[in-house]
Order: sequence, then structure tokens, then C-alpha cells
Amino acid sequence: MSAMPILFVIVPALLGLAGLWLLIGSVRELLRNSALARNGLTVDGRVVSSNLKITSSGGRDSNARSRLVETIEFTTANGQRVRGVPVHSDVGMLDRTGEQVTVLHHRDRPDQFIAPRNGRSISPAGPLLKIVFSFVFLGFLAFFITMSLSMFGQMGQIFGG
Repeated sequence: MSAMPILFVIVPALLGLAGLWLLIGSVRELLRNSALARNGLTVDGRVVSSNLKITSSGGRDSNARSRLVETIEFTTANGQRVRGVPVHSDVGMLDRTGEQVTVLHHRDRPDQFIAPRNGRSISPAGPLLKIVFSFVFLGFLAFFITMSLSMFGQMGQIFGG
């Protein structure tokens, strides 16, 4: 038996696992951001630094993406001082270094916080786009696996397999 039909199922299945991982992570990100915006405790914080982060997929014609990563310092209602990076950011390239910002943090885990540009909530557009992409990607993979199984099933009948 040829290994080719198996590869036409295993490789897309592994890609499908990656698509599921992206889907699950995006749903968690969307839920976490909305929960922090809805139920997070609001305090004032200060952006102590902003560092440029450049991500690249590699290669000569790389599509490098850059964004600012803020380090924010704030004090919770019970006096705990927190200094860290928000779990999600919507500031893009806006440098808010030295500015006072509104911080929404988790009641029990203040290191889980957001500091939205508008002070109220973070746009769900990013996670929603990833969720839509994941569904399209997984749908294409399901179609590909189905067609591959169908094609190799028919080839087996043609060649007496």
C-alpha cells in the first residue's frame, strides 16, 4: 500500500490541529478581553515604557509587523503594586509612555489586565477575524480530506486496490 493516501489525510489533520489551536486561543482571548472589560476592577495606571516589537515570518520578502508593547504600573485597591504587560493591547503604534491610563484588571489575578485606548473596552475585531479565518481554514481542510479520501478510494477501485 502506498503512503501517499495516508499523507493526504495526516498532513491536513495536523494542519487541522493547528487551526483548532488558533480557534480555541482566539475564543479564549475574546472571552478574556470581554470579561476584563465587563468585570475588571478599574484603577489608574501609568505607562512606564513602550518598546517596539517587530515580528517577522522570515525570508527575504518578509512581511514584518511592528507594534508597541507597553509596560504599565498600577496599584490595586488592596495596595498591591503591579508592573507588567497587558494581556492584550489595542494601542497599535500609539506611544503613551509617561501617560496615565485606565487599567481594568482581574479581581484575583491583577497581573491579568488590559489598558484599552478608549479606557473602556478593547475592540473584538482582532480575535473575531482569527475565529472567522479558523473556521474557513478548517472548512477547507475538511473539504480537502473528504476529497482526498474520495479520490484515493476511487483510485483503489480503478487499480484493483
